[in-house]
Amino acid sequence: MAKSKTKAVAAGGGGAPGKTRMGNTYLLSILALVVLGLVVFATPAFVVFAVGIIPSLVAAVIDREPGRNATIAVTATNMAGVAPFVMELMMHGATMGRAVGMINDVFVLAVMYGTAAIGWALVLGMPKVAAVYISVSNDAKSQAMRREQRRLIEDWGQAVTEAPAAGKKRKSTSAASPA
Repeated sequence: MAKSKTKAVAAGGGGAPGKTRMGNTYLLSILALVVLGLVVFATPAFVVFAVGIIPSLVAAVIDREPGRNATIAVTATNMAGVAPFVMELMMHGATMGRAVGMINDVFVLAVMYGTAAIGWALVLGMPKVAAVYISVSNDAKSQAMRREQRRLIEDWGQAVTEAPAAGKKRKSTSAASPA
């Protein structure tokens, strides 16, 4: 029983049966419909989108961690850089000449790929920031505990720092309990 459950968890079936696959299938079908709609009805916008989203595709290919946090971060920031240019193209006339002009514009590519670079900076930098925060937080808690310990020693004397003897029973300060 334990072996089969371990194999199921390792294979990705540790959650509710069918829920992960159904969710992934749903998301992929929505993505396919969006891409198909762009290809059919707004080919120039799709071209700009496809060129701009390349860093997200690279992140999806190389990110093998559970949860794919790097892919999520890079895609979110990359989309923030790609979306304004796709919307601009759609609002001012989606022609292939305009799309090629956007792709050839260094500023447009710098914004698209620069926002993806911000995503990578978040992925690579936030663990270090979190480690520093946790370390500082732990140090502050440790100092607070030491202050409290000094206060208790001042109030109760040095006896509170000594461990009780192994063979001795502690005296109860409360009234004797009924037997």
